Amino acid sequence: MYRYLYLSSPAIIASYIILGVVLITDIILCLVSGLLYAYMAVFAMCVIVLFVLFYRYFSAIQAAKSRFAEDTNNKGTVTVTATLTDEMLVSDSSDRDESIEVPYADLKKLFVTKHYYMIQTVDKMVYVFKKGAFSVGKEEEFLPYVRQLVENNKRSHK
Repeated sequence: MYRYLYLSSPAIIASYIILGVVLITDIILCLVSGLLYAYMAVFAMCVIVLFVLFYRYFSAIQAAKSRFAEDTNNKGTVTVTATLTDEMLVSDSSDRDESIEVPYADLKKLFVTKHYYMIQTVDKMVYVFKKGAFSVGKEEEFLPYVRQLVENNKRSHK
C-alpha cells in the first residue's frame, strides 16, 4: 500500500499527517462536546479526501495490473529460463526480447530458499530461479555445480 500512496515528498506526508490529526480531533470533539452538527463539515471533508486517496490507491493498482498484463501478452505470467553453457549462465524471459548472459567469473553468491535459487553477481544483480521448474537437465546437479563455480570465483579473487 505504501508504494501506491505516493509518500515520496515531505508535502504529501505532511498532508496525510494533518488530515489524520484533523479527523481524530474532529471525532473527539464530536464525542466530547456533543455539537455533532458543528463538526460534520470537517468530518465530511476528511471522508471525501480519504475517499480520493483510496481511489488513487486502487486506480494505481489497476494500472500496474494492466501494465503487467500488457508486458506478458495478457498471459499473466512471465516464463524465465536459464541455460548453463560451458562458459556462462544464459537467462531468457518471456517479457524480454534479448537474453542475459552472465559469465561464470561474475557469479558471487548463491542463496537457496524454500522455493527458489538466487544467484548474485559481482555487480549486485540477482537472478531468481524457481525450484522444481527444471525442464531440461537435473535439478540435483544444478546446485552443486553453481556452488562450485561460486567457490572457484571466491578463491580466484583472493
